[in-house]
Amino acid sequence: MGVDGETVVLKNMLIGVNLILLGSLLKPSECQLEVTTERVQRQAVEEEGGVASYNASGKERPVVFNHVYNINVPLDSLCSSGLEASAEQEVSAEDEALTEYTGQTSDHESQVTFTHRINLPKKACPCAGSARVLQELLSRIEMLEREVSVLRDQCNSNCCPESAATGQLDYIPHCSGHGNFSLQSCGCICNEGWFGKNCSEPYCPLDCSSRGVCVDGQCICDSEYSGGDCSELRCPTDCSSRGLCVDGECVCEEPYTGKDCSELRCPGDCSGKGICTNGTCFCQEGYMGEDCSQQRCLNACSGRGHCQEGLCFCEEGYQGPDCSAVAPPEDLRVAGISDRSIELEWDGPMAVTEYVISYQPTALGGLQLQRRVPGDWSGVTITELEPGLTYNISVYAVISNILSLPITAKVATHLSTPQGLHFKTITETTVEVQWEPFSFSFDGWEISFIPKNNEGGVIAQLPSDVTSFNQTGLKPGEEYIVNVVALKEQARSPPTSASVSTVIDGPTQILVRDVSDTVAFVEWTPPRAKVDFILLKYGLVGGEGGKTTFRLQPPLSQYSVQALRPGSRYEVWVSAVRGTNESQSTTTQFTTEIDAPKNLRVGSHTATSLDLEWDNSEAEVQEYKVVYSTLAGEQYHEMLVPKSIGPTTRATLTDLVPGTEYGVGISAVMNSQQSVPATMNARTELDSPRDLMVTASSETSISLIWTKANGPIDHYRITFTPSSGIASEVTVPKDRTSYTLTDLEPGAEYIISITAERGRQQSFESTVDAFTGFRPISHLHFSHVTSSSVNITWSDPSPPADRLILNYSPRDEEEEMTEISLEATKRHTVLMGLQPATEYIVNLVAVHGTVTSEPIVGSITTGIDPPKDITVSNVTKDSVMVSWSPPVASFDYYRVSYRPTQVGRLDSSVVPNTVTEFTITKLHPATEYEISLNSVRGREESERVCTLIHTAMDNPVDLIATNITPTEALLQWKAPVGEVENYVIVLTHFAVAGETILVDGGSEGFQLVGLLPSTHYTVTMYATSGPLTSGTISTNFSTLLDPPANLTASEVTRQSALISWQPPRAEIENYILTYKSTDGSRKELIVDAEDTWIRLEGLSESTDYTVLLQAAQDTARSSLTSTTFITGIPETAEWPNRFFPEMG
Repeated sequence: MGVDGETVVLKNMLIGVNLILLGSLLKPSECQLEVTTERVQRQAVEEEGGVASYNASGKERPVVFNHVYNINVPLDSLCSSGLEASAEQEVSAEDEALTEYTGQTSDHESQVTFTHRINLPKKACPCAGSARVLQELLSRIEMLEREVSVLRDQCNSNCCPESAATGQLDYIPHCSGHGNFSLQSCGCICNEGWFGKNCSEPYCPLDCSSRGVCVDGQCICDSEYSGGDCSELRCPTDCSSRGLCVDGECVCEEPYTGKDCSELRCPGDCSGKGICTNGTCFCQEGYMGEDCSQQRCLNACSGRGHCQEGLCFCEEGYQGPDCSAVAPPEDLRVAGISDRSIELEWDGPMAVTEYVISYQPTALGGLQLQRRVPGDWSGVTITELEPGLTYNISVYAVISNILSLPITAKVATHLSTPQGLHFKTITETTVEVQWEPFSFSFDGWEISFIPKNNEGGVIAQLPSDVTSFNQTGLKPGEEYIVNVVALKEQARSPPTSASVSTVIDGPTQILVRDVSDTVAFVEWTPPRAKVDFILLKYGLVGGEGGKTTFRLQPPLSQYSVQALRPGSRYEVWVSAVRGTNESQSTTTQFTTEIDAPKNLRVGSHTATSLDLEWDNSEAEVQEYKVVYSTLAGEQYHEMLVPKSIGPTTRATLTDLVPGTEYGVGISAVMNSQQSVPATMNARTELDSPRDLMVTASSETSISLIWTKANGPIDHYRITFTPSSGIASEVTVPKDRTSYTLTDLEPGAEYIISITAERGRQQSFESTVDAFTGFRPISHLHFSHVTSSSVNITWSDPSPPADRLILNYSPRDEEEEMTEISLEATKRHTVLMGLQPATEYIVNLVAVHGTVTSEPIVGSITTGIDPPKDITVSNVTKDSVMVSWSPPVASFDYYRVSYRPTQVGRLDSSVVPNTVTEFTITKLHPATEYEISLNSVRGREESERVCTLIHTAMDNPVDLIATNITPTEALLQWKAPVGEVENYVIVLTHFAVAGETILVDGGSEGFQLVGLLPSTHYTVTMYATSGPLTSGTISTNFSTLLDPPANLTASEVTRQSALISWQPPRAEIENYILTYKSTDGSRKELIVDAEDTWIRLEGLSESTDYTVLLQAAQDTARSSLTSTTFITGIPETAEWPNRFFPEMG
């Protein structure tokens, strides 16, 4: 089929088509026709070539769908040209090259217009399979028509009430095939890459990659780019048709080259050693030949090397293509860095004349400096640098005044170590630190407080102008390592460090309770800090008697203070101690109770009185309050008795009821205070019937009368004894006051006595002599004979006398008799103040008017007197010495008796009358004994004098100090035999007042802590049990010399190191420092005691060293402290990012 025939067929087929064509691309395999579809949405349609134009006024502007079909002829076909028409281009009817077929469908109600244009080139080449290709195109058009028909039906039934598109076709397209129609919105929802109400307008791919203009969905690319999205580079001149364009570069065909394949290629591409120009090689210097493959040495190696295969092999010290340049040093290394210096090392040739070292701070305005060193050097130390600065360092080799290229590095000096770190104020929870400022610029400080146990810590950063800091919130009694570091950018200075311990907090909330006369119970809240011991001190307010100190072991928070003075004002202090540090004391005051009088006893008692005596209170009391009453609570009385001067005070209770038991309480009174009472029970004697008289007598009877006894009694008992010696008794009711004895012997003398009785108690007797019939005073009766007194009774005369006269004197002094006139009714008397062991002559006469009877004479010898002024001394655990003054009367010997007051037998010893002291032995330790002493003559014994005494406690023994260190020692001892409540240890040194430590009585050892190093101590010790104390034992020891602390190696270089330490607490003469290396070399130095650092020089490089340090005083040596270090290790690990080598 010819070209004209095919054109007629296409025209007849396409004029009748009225549809919306979606862009499609057909590529028939035989004809290789390329069909391109473009869609353009327009807002108005103008009639052109018979196409109607519609007015859209009053309604929505019409939507116009234009479809243009372009059929292009490929390049390799026989077609004359490829044609492509845009939807925006105007197609002229006069254009001979195109035939245009146009069809329109319009819907006046919905304002939708469909326009179809099919353009074919008139001179398209004939193709054998054109009919088949066109048939396939027709089938596809029919399918699209059906889709448009479905769209029309949907619009008629849902959203297009009057819509029926009119035109040449019966089908309406559905969203141009690039979207879905939505009944809800009555419009198209377009697929990605399309837009417009009917999705007929395409987007350009990638928006033409911003390298072109989008026109009707196609990219019009800029001149340098191509491709559907303008993403591909365009090759120059399309590679001159001599190659392929790949990513904007030409891959030329042989034998062409160049960017656009317009030049001829040179042989061997000039071997890469030349420039090709139109097939001719222009060789680089040193090369030659058609392809530049032959080498030539440059400048004949400048006479400083030899040429081999075009290459110069330079002599030592030179380099470069022609050996004209001096070789730079190699392997520039930093051997050491400090805050003011940098030590450099390098490798270089032997032929170098000298080296030039140039260095300059990297900061703006830094001054560049140089230093020259001989050529045989391989290192140099640059000094007088600024701390914390980064320097650009260049090292040049110089030969014959020719400088090499430099080898360079960036090196930063260390920040200087802060100096002058010290502590201004230290409290329990705060530490104020101060240090010296820097004279150079830096960013700031970092200060840290790290506990010694590394648990937690505090870090703070401070401005550079701050040189002091007060850290709060620390723990009391905690040791901290304080580090101060200077900061600049990422750099940190070496730290300056010091250790400090916060003040330990003391006990708080001290309370004294349960205060008695000699004991007080002290309580407190323990400190928060860990302490070695609690120091408890107490003493009288005003300082009298000094202070008593006890060291108590934590966590003890209470203690019973004993052996206090009654009625006294005390002050007590409690503090905490750790090492040599003592906290502030917490203090309070208290007053002890008044002690009660002791050893209350009855001296003598009668029917109506009690003589009381007691030992005075230790307190300075003014008087005693005596309270007494019967046990039944009757007859309650009080009385105040002034305190007597001396050890005891006496008081007499009178007007008491005879034969009655009384309860007595005596309290000491001082100001408004009153002690607890000392109490006892005492009974009065029964009252004796008095004034016993004979009222009448006969040959066989005697009538008696007496005065009734006071107080309660059961009855009277009358005893009458005739001279024949056979006594008789009679009981008389208690309400009787007279009685007649009958059936007596006639003319006999009777001794008659009467007593009152109550139970087993009996009163003193009243006695009278009587006769049956007439009777004179017959004889005298002596009783109650002591060393200084005697009781005399006699019988009644008959008839009664007017008065009685009694005379007495020692037998050898009868001429000086003492006369006493007595009432006639008297029947007894007591002679007092007699001499001991003396015979007295006594006579009694009765006076009747002017007539005196014959005297009745008798004699009596007083008893021997006891020893006086008994005292006790030299009390030990098993013996006591008793001393006394001898009695007046002569005697044969003394008897000393003693026995324990609790349970035990009575032992006695006979002591010659020529001694006045005696030592009692074989006693038990810590036991109370009652000791009595009297004098003996024949079978006669004097009264006893008594005293009470406690034997001393047994001593602890074998006190020694072991495990001695600079600050500690262990005390050990063996306990005494008796029971021990506490041990009291007194620790003294340098004649300083001793420190008292209280240890539990069950212990046999105690660890002393917080001692001073290299100090001589004396330890004394005794045991206590109640009021008793043992003898004292003692021992001596000396603490060891303490070693230096915190031995540290710093500023370690290849051949040196700085060794520093903290001095010991003890005074020393010097230090002995020994350092040794792993190869066995060893060196010992003597360092002055005032030094705390030393720099070791001349060390071996890259060697492990061990440093040993000890303090020395006289011949004493402290223990060793040690540290290790390695020379020659770069410090880059400690100071990161501070060394930046750059090789030139």
